[in-house]
This record gives sequence, structure tokens and C-alpha cells, in this order.
Amino acid sequence: MPVQVDSDERRRHITEAALRLVVEKGLAAVTFRKVAAEARLNIGSVRHYFADHESLVVATVTAAGDRMGQRLARHAVPRRPVGEAARRHLIAVLEEIVPLDDERRREAVVLLEVFAASRTSPAFVPVTRQMAADLHAVLVEALIAIGVAHPVAEAVRLAALVSGLSLNAVTAHGAVDPATVQAVLRMHVAALTMA
Repeated sequence: MPVQVDSDERRRHITEAALRLVVEKGLAAVTFRKVAAEARLNIGSVRHYFADHESLVVATVTAAGDRMGQRLARHAVPRRPVGEAARRHLIAVLEEIVPLDDERRREAVVLLEVFAASRTSPAFVPVTRQMAADLHAVLVEALIAIGVAHPVAEAVRLAALVSGLSLNAVTAHGAVDPATVQAVLRMHVAALTMA
């Protein structure tokens, strides 16, 4: 009797292997052969679930984004957000999307790799645009809660700050440590609430 395979679990197993490769060796390391070896599967098994390289990478970045989204979902806007409660909410949201621990660092690496690749690979554009739109919506909602005058424009600025801090935290370019990332975010939120 053939072994029953849970398709969803197998896809997760393969995307986890691809995620590890992106983190360790960059997006170029995500080939069917290397992912199959990392997942301890044959290439045919990987190809069964992913038609091409782009679909494998999109599934991998989507998995990283979904994890981030699940963490963000735990931070609903307070019922009557005012003052300190609204500020703490915004800080909690921001801290979920910057690389403050190993899990968030791995996600940041994967996202930054795919964001950069989307510049020249149209297959990655839809997923990166959707992630940007989702982040923008979360930030606008949190900024409205703290009473920022121009929440849409401020969300763009805050997303740029988060992207820059993430880039500096995961590359030798800036080598910013998690404590500094937190301090900068808190300073920025404090400045927003004083304006």
C-alpha cells in the first residue's frame, strides 16, 4: 500500500527548506536540486508541488509573510485607543515586523531578498505589492488610532523606516542590533505622538 502524504505538510516542508537556503545562501541558492537536498526529498517530489522556480520562491516568501501576518493579527487595535494604549499598540505592531529575534530576522532576510529580486523578476511583483499593501493598511489603522494628522503619508514614511532598519539589521551595511532597532522605533513613535 502506498504511503499517504499530507500535501499541505509536504508543501510546508519544502518551503521551510527553501527558506533556510535563502537565509543561509541567498535567493540564488533556491534551485530544485538544492531545495530537494535540503528537504531530503527527490527533485520529482519538489517539482510535484511547484511547477517552476518562481512559484517555489513565491510560496516561500508568502509563508514568511503569513507568519508575520499571524503575529500582527494578535495585535488588534485597542477598543478605544487613546494615549499610551494606542502608542503601545503601534510599537507592538512595528516590533512584529522588524528583525528583533531569529524568527523575524529570517523573515526579514527572505522578504528583502525577494523585494530586491522583484525589481527584475515580474513573477515576484504581485506578492511583494500585496505585502506592501497589507503592511500599509496595518500601519494606517494604527496611526489613525494614535491621532496622526496624515496617517496615509505617515504610513509610507514608517514603512520606509522599518525597511531601512531591517536592511541595516540583516546586512553588514549597517549591522544595527535589535536594541537599537527598538530604540529608534520607540523614538519615532514618541515623536509622532508629540506632534
